[in-house]
Amino acid sequence: MRVIRRRKWIVVLSILIVPGAAIAYSLHQQSLYRASAKVLLSQQNLAYALTGTQTPSIDPTRDSQTQADVARVRYVARNALALAHNSMTVDDFLASSSVDSSQDSNILTFSVTNHVPAVSERLATDYAMAFIAYRNALDTSSLRRAKNEVQQELSALSAAGKQDTPLYTQLSEKAQTIDTLTTLQTSNASLIEGASSTVQVQPRTKRNAVLAFLLGVVLGVPLAFLWETLDTRVRTAEEIGERLGLPLLARVPAPPKDLGERRGLIMRDNPRGRDAEIFRILRTNLEFVLLGNDARTVIVTSALDQEGKSTTAANLAVSLAQSGRRVVLVDLDLRRPTLDLFFRLKGRPGLTNVAVGHTDLDDALAEIPLVDGDGISPALDGSNGSRSLASLATGSISVLPTGPLPPNAGEFVSSTALEEILVELRRRFDIVLIDTPPALQIGDALTLSRKVDGIVVVTRMSVIRRPILTELRRALGASPAAKLGFIATGVGQDGSGYGYGYGYGYGYYEQAEESRGKPAKASRARSRSR
Repeated sequence: MRVIRRRKWIVVLSILIVPGAAIAYSLHQQSLYRASAKVLLSQQNLAYALTGTQTPSIDPTRDSQTQADVARVRYVARNALALAHNSMTVDDFLASSSVDSSQDSNILTFSVTNHVPAVSERLATDYAMAFIAYRNALDTSSLRRAKNEVQQELSALSAAGKQDTPLYTQLSEKAQTIDTLTTLQTSNASLIEGASSTVQVQPRTKRNAVLAFLLGVVLGVPLAFLWETLDTRVRTAEEIGERLGLPLLARVPAPPKDLGERRGLIMRDNPRGRDAEIFRILRTNLEFVLLGNDARTVIVTSALDQEGKSTTAANLAVSLAQSGRRVVLVDLDLRRPTLDLFFRLKGRPGLTNVAVGHTDLDDALAEIPLVDGDGISPALDGSNGSRSLASLATGSISVLPTGPLPPNAGEFVSSTALEEILVELRRRFDIVLIDTPPALQIGDALTLSRKVDGIVVVTRMSVIRRPILTELRRALGASPAAKLGFIATGVGQDGSGYGYGYGYGYGYYEQAEESRGKPAKASRARSRSR
């Protein structure tokens, strides 16, 4: 029932389309009418009765079917067309007519279908009459031959002047007997009901619609299950959690289009917006999970690319930093680094420079100040440095970019130098968030999982599929790091992965923005001018 409810549109379309197609087909069919005539077959043989000969046993069913087959010969069809004065060809007539025998009676039913009711009635009756004539001709053919032979002998005796002989008298009596048998033999097939009415056999719109409706139901349900089997999409975050065996940390909406195009972050560009509240919920849920795990170095990975892994990691890091934690965000996606674009760090030395000894860790770490939603520091907003309600996004975050990409990223991830850097970062900071490549496409994340405390998985429901989740769970099972949970990205208002609007509707941050009024707008204008 869950499958049918989920795929009800397939069942509904099947129920609508199949009867609709049947009705449309029926309405385009030519109207055809069928008329029927009935012929009674006689089992009695008068020749045997008059001569006192025992009648041989005959199977009635077999005899009726034999007579029906006899009625379908071209000679009978040709005679029927001649009687009806119809110009139809014999083949067309045979294709539009039928002769049916009954298993319970000796009656043949002659049916003819035509687009003109009167023509079908006449053809059915004349078809029956043509068969009766043909049957009589077959039944009396032997008698006629016998009579001809007797007449020849009588003529020979008469020519010899032997009319008074006993032989002539006997032959004359035989001739009379043959005439009597020939006359009575015509009753073996007789018309008992002519075609006097017709039945429309095409189109039968109501019958076709009912049958098509039943067929639509019969086809719709299996099609729904077939579609369910072939469709491997994941529809809810709960299903992802069941298949991964991980708790859900948050449902994160897709970023606004303009923000994504300019590589902005919700938590920096619009910290009072509705979407920013989702990352605060994510931060809180992650903190609850970390209470039971001494996990301070956490990698953020996904199964495939384009699942919002880097954007989510950056926003989460900013949110953690806003809560007063010392946070460092490390870019270890050595194939396609992204964090330097979010924080405008292009060209700065990074992790690889530190690993080879060309740069100190302090020089490679970029300290990014977190300003409020107007783009200015709270110390400069006219509040004498006090922490007002509007100044919610404060503090700073440390970002460690990749630096020059190594020729062999897999070797670098498993190196001792990288492990030493991560140990030092763990000593300095409360939380070390590490952005890694997709776990199922590149092995860096699983290799790195041996050097960290926990793993957070990012999944996008419009991208992820059930077989991918199965493979991802198998891969995560081989990792010694704690599996902290997963984040569902690109979630719509209905919880599915096919929308972009999402919000709790509290309006807290919007009201805070409105309470500031025109000075807030003016300060944003000054920030943009700077």
